[in-house]
Amino acid sequence: MANVARKPGAGMDFSEDDLAREPFGAYLLDDSCVEPIQETIEVRGWSATHIRKGGLSGALRLLGIAPPPKFMIVDIEGESKEDIESGIRELARLGSSVIALGSVNDVDYFRTIMRSGAKDYLMKPVTADALGEVFVRLEQPSDGVAHLGRVIGILGARGGVGVTTLAINTAWTMAEKLNRRTSLVDMDLYAGNIALSLDIDPTRGLREAFDDPERVDEVFLQNAMAKLGKSLHILATEEAFDDTVRMNDATVLSIADTMRTNFDMTVLDLPRHFVMREPQLFTRCDDLVIVAELTLQSLRDTNRLIKLLKTRNRNAKMHVVVNRVTSKPDVSKADFEAGMEGKLRCSFPLDTKATTQATLKGEPLAQAEPRHKMIQDLQKLCVELAGVPEESKKKGFLSRAFGRK
Repeated sequence: MANVARKPGAGMDFSEDDLAREPFGAYLLDDSCVEPIQETIEVRGWSATHIRKGGLSGALRLLGIAPPPKFMIVDIEGESKEDIESGIRELARLGSSVIALGSVNDVDYFRTIMRSGAKDYLMKPVTADALGEVFVRLEQPSDGVAHLGRVIGILGARGGVGVTTLAINTAWTMAEKLNRRTSLVDMDLYAGNIALSLDIDPTRGLREAFDDPERVDEVFLQNAMAKLGKSLHILATEEAFDDTVRMNDATVLSIADTMRTNFDMTVLDLPRHFVMREPQLFTRCDDLVIVAELTLQSLRDTNRLIKLLKTRNRNAKMHVVVNRVTSKPDVSKADFEAGMEGKLRCSFPLDTKATTQATLKGEPLAQAEPRHKMIQDLQKLCVELAGVPEESKKKGFLSRAFGRK
């Protein structure tokens, strides 16, 4: 390993400001992994300026001026086992989760790397999917207990605001772009549109889950859910209007808890009347997304929903988004925010043509038109909902130190 100007661990007196470390850094020896790394971090909103040359030696040199990022990808090709052990151990000691890259395919070599404190070792050249799966695991809380997924509830302030469209595209983005094992559940058993929008056959899985919640386990879900793409699983039904489905707090909570146990992310497309009919379900949501439109009626009902949902779950984070925004809305965004005394999380433009064409294809808009303005904005919300670490709002310490713009 190339000599560094200081011994590992020496002279690291970082200020509190600098200890607000960046979420990511990569230290590479060649360009073979640049493209998949860029693809992986782009969807998380992290800057490609954190991809640098230098491998493990380069990463260690920078410890004299800044704390290591939360997640580090480090090329260890050509280093001795002794240098790999000491280098990775130092990075891990300072709080970084290290993903090592190399070309040696040997069990003893792998064990050496993992014993040193690395979180994973990947053979070059890596793929974006492989990296994404590693990041998903590292982004989960590691408090020594079994991992539980996150539950996102999406509901409309009024009818016809596009809740199902947003739920479908949120779930698809979580699964395809953020590599989360995701479930999408249409809680409207009678008139839900998820199955219709994606051109999949509705199943009786959700009905059977309510009838006999004790049956709901991993095997049941595998048989009852339709699969779309690499990791999106869908539970949607179309019960007859004259057929009564019995729900109660116990069955609803049992289903929500089973989803949380079996999936990284669960997206619930919620009918608005569930706020009163199934109040306990909202206690299971980590985030609640209220979909509104820029009208006085929607503003009124948004305020009413926010007030009521806060009594249902004081710990859930609330996000208000406006959808189907025209060039001349009834209420401006500024007036809407003033009326609800808060900020809108997102604003999605009206584009009936694009959404209709995607539906006719049986595809999410995010799949049919990934560069659509709505999808680009929604992806930022998905990153937040998934719990991905946020890049520092300030210019990174390393960027300042090396004069990067």
